Parts: sequence; structure tokens; C-alpha cells
Amino acid sequence: MSTSNPKKTVPADLRELVSRPPIYRLLGVAEKLHGKHLNAAWKGLAGVPGADEPGIPVVVKHLPNAGQIYIELACGLASQVLSLPVPRPALVFADLDDLPSHPVGLTRNPVLLFGSLFQAEDPFTAQLAHQGGQAAEYIWDQVCGEKAGPAGSAWDELVANPDRHVQNLLFDGTKWWLFDHNLALQPISKLYASIEDSNARTQLVEHTARVNQLLEQVVKRRPVDHGVELEARQLSKHAQRLKILAIEMRKWRVLQGQVSDIVRMAALIVDLIALRLEPLALHIEARLRKPNAEALWNTSMN
Repeated sequence: MSTSNPKKTVPADLRELVSRPPIYRLLGVAEKLHGKHLNAAWKGLAGVPGADEPGIPVVVKHLPNAGQIYIELACGLASQVLSLPVPRPALVFADLDDLPSHPVGLTRNPVLLFGSLFQAEDPFTAQLAHQGGQAAEYIWDQVCGEKAGPAGSAWDELVANPDRHVQNLLFDGTKWWLFDHNLALQPISKLYASIEDSNARTQLVEHTARVNQLLEQVVKRRPVDHGVELEARQLSKHAQRLKILAIEMRKWRVLQGQVSDIVRMAALIVDLIALRLEPLALHIEARLRKPNAEALWNTSMN
């Protein structure tokens, strides 16, 4: 009796992504990152525990809310499946002694951090990101003029991300990257204990963010040819790929209890993101038709 080959059920371009859980160990003392970070962050090298492989450069951050870790991991993995410019995600264990200036309340050792593949910044653009004013306008102009603008707008709508600003956009000299999704799908942070309940799932699938800042900026600069609706339709074709990702995540052999829970919840969130693909174009259409406050004010004054 023949048995089916599991590799045949996974598209070839996803096999490496789902081949093993993205769990790493920090190698040596990390460098503390300073600036306007909501959470403590560091840069360092990470390696796969027990594997004879060179370390990879990562940025890691401490997320005190478990729901945020689920969301970041789910969004990071889903973005890889959808071919979006989001750094590849990781879960990174680190000894506290290797984390300079870590928060005083951080006592668990080793600590589990959320990480992503380090992307080197273009120095000129990185400096502009902290200046505001015309410098911020320049960054928005550049992002909105590239594919990352409309693609990122559709992505932020898909994961209900209200927190897109110039400091979580990164230019590496060639392309723009989107990072920081711990405020996406905000109801999950409140409902994750009951996320498997059908009512909670319905609420999460139907949720829309208060604002889509990247979409606003793209439409402002490209009112005629922004192409966000086209990007949404393209993303909507990949629901099955996200479902495959969630299925394969549930097959990962993860021994640690904490990590097992994170992977399980992240897989569930990936399933929810897949369900959110169907109404994505309608959500974007509704947001595009909604007049902004300035337009309402001008209309009422005429």
C-alpha cells in the first residue's frame, strides 16, 4: 500500500520555511539598541540550538504581553508566505547576562525574546526617520512610490495594524522593509485566553483597525494609481497557502511548554489571517470611501 508524500502537499517555495520551528539561541552578548523603542531591543547573533551552523544576525525585543508574541510570530511567518517585505521572524532564548541594560523586572532566565532577521539600514534614511517634519514627508514619498507602499497598505489592513510610522519602515539601500506588528490584531491581546471560542474568532476576523496610516499616505500621494485594491486581490488568492502554513506549524516538534503554547497560538492566528483574506478587498474599499476628518470639515463649511 503506497503512502502519500507529505512534501507534495507543501508548495516547493514554502518547504524550507516550514521545515523546522524558528527557535534560536542568542550567541554571546548582544548590543543594546537605543532610540524610541516601545520595548527593550538588542542586536546580536543567534544560532539553532544543537546545530552546527553559523550564527545569523538578528534584532530581538522583549514583549511582556504573551499575546504580542503570538501576533508577531504569526504576522512574521504569514508575511513570508505572502512574499511581503517583512523580516523573517524568530523566537530567541537569551541569558539575562547577555542582554545589557535589560528591564529590572525581567528575571526569568533564560528569557524568551521575539526576534527578526537583521536588515542593515541605509544611514541617510535612518537618520531622517528620527527628524520628523519634512524628513518624514520625504520617507513617506519614497515608500509610497515603491511597491512596498500599496503592498504594505493591503498588508496592514489584513492584520489590522494601526501602528505604521516612519520609524518602523526601514530602507536597506535597495528596498523598504516593514516591521513591528505587536499592535496588530489588537483584540487578540484581550481575547487570547478565549481565542478558540467561535464568538471570539468571529470578532477577530471582522475587526478593523482604527486607522491604516500607510494607506492614508499612499492615497494622499497617489490618488489615481495607488493600486492598493489590486494588491488586496492578489493577497486574497493565497488563503490556502496560509492554511498550509498553519497545518505545518502544528506539526513542529517543540519540547518547551512555553514555546509550544506560542507556536500553537500563532498557528491559530495564521488561520484567522487566512480567514481575513476573503473580506480584505471590501474592508479596503470601505476605508477608501470613508471621508477623512478634514474632508468632512470642509464639506460642512461649504
